Amino acid sequence: MDEPNQLLSELMAVFDDLPAPLRAAINYAPEPLDPKGLAMLCRRHGAANVLAMIELKLKRRGGGTG
Repeated sequence: MDEPNQLLSELMAVFDDLPAPLRAAINYAPEPLDPKGLAMLCRRHGAANVLAMIELKLKRRGGGTG
């Protein structure tokens, strides 16, 4: 398996293991997040920080995850 496909498979597996509210936060992020872009952000800033920022933006927009 080549590296881009392997990375995508790993990201999707990790995504599937996230709690439902975090999956919803990613799915309904104010800006679309592709798996590669999300991985790059997570590498730069840490996954917890990226998810917290998505949730903060959702709250500011009046959105919710449930």
